Amino acid sequence: MNNPGLTTKKLKIFSIVCMFLFIYMETVCLWPACASETDEKHSVPPTRVQTTLTADLVAQVNPDGLLLMTGGYRRWVQETEEDGMQTRYVQAGLGLGVSPAYVKGSVHGEWQPAIFANLRVEYDIYGFFGSNTGLLSFSDEDAGFGKQELEDREGTEEEATGHRLLFQPTLYAKAGSMLIINQTDLSYFRFNGDGPYFLELEYDTLVKDGDFVIANRTQFLAPSWKGAGKAVLYLGPYYEITFARNTDITRQRAGGQLYWLPMDTLWGMNKPRIYSQAGVNIQDRNRDNEFYMAFGFGMDFDL
Repeated sequence: MNNPGLTTKKLKIFSIVCMFLFIYMETVCLWPACASETDEKHSVPPTRVQTTLTADLVAQVNPDGLLLMTGGYRRWVQETEEDGMQTRYVQAGLGLGVSPAYVKGSVHGEWQPAIFANLRVEYDIYGFFGSNTGLLSFSDEDAGFGKQELEDREGTEEEATGHRLLFQPTLYAKAGSMLIINQTDLSYFRFNGDGPYFLELEYDTLVKDGDFVIANRTQFLAPSWKGAGKAVLYLGPYYEITFARNTDITRQRAGGQLYWLPMDTLWGMNKPRIYSQAGVNIQDRNRDNEFYMAFGFGMDFDL
């Protein structure tokens, strides 16, 4: 006799994989039209090395959070179009993030073999402060972790460490002027707290020590305003699904987003950006049909 719980898990994983494959096929079908335009341009041959420092501040509501992320990377650019778009490169970098709940250090490698595909591998180590929900342990995978439950658990956080290994493929497609982005996170977590279940703050879910989280997000971005140089405003809808394997928790979100580059440079910094997402938790154990929002801004500095 089949196990209904196991069957449900398999169906959820299957649906996420099918979505990834659908976007892949969409990329293969739609990108050649865009590529035929770029083929008319002459690629600027050889490799050049680019070193960039980055800084971003992101805030979110429901669940509430704040994160300052700084870092840097070195990129070996193998192919660049005349319009400045980097189509093939290899990249390595470091990052440091700080929130009220934890500090995070990261190291990553990234490879973009073609204009429509990007592959990233990242390792993160977390140091939890023992406050502001970092790190919270739960004895039951069915425990609630909504706003009220977290307020009731205030003062029970642990000073602990955690680890994440992330594999993140991203696919790009174009339909006319519409940019389509599909990104998948395959994350593996370890924690040294009491457990056996832990509140994972970046995906807002419960995980077990040694657990996997799968997240997939699809974005549709249309240029709604074009300024001087590279200044542009993108607007469009997006959809996200997150699944924690051992706790069998699924969250789905849908909403709108913006990504705005108001100018090429600001105060000597490159790529000043403002970005935001807002929408509804259409499936969430603690926040069904509730509004959420995220807002951030950042800048780069090329050395």
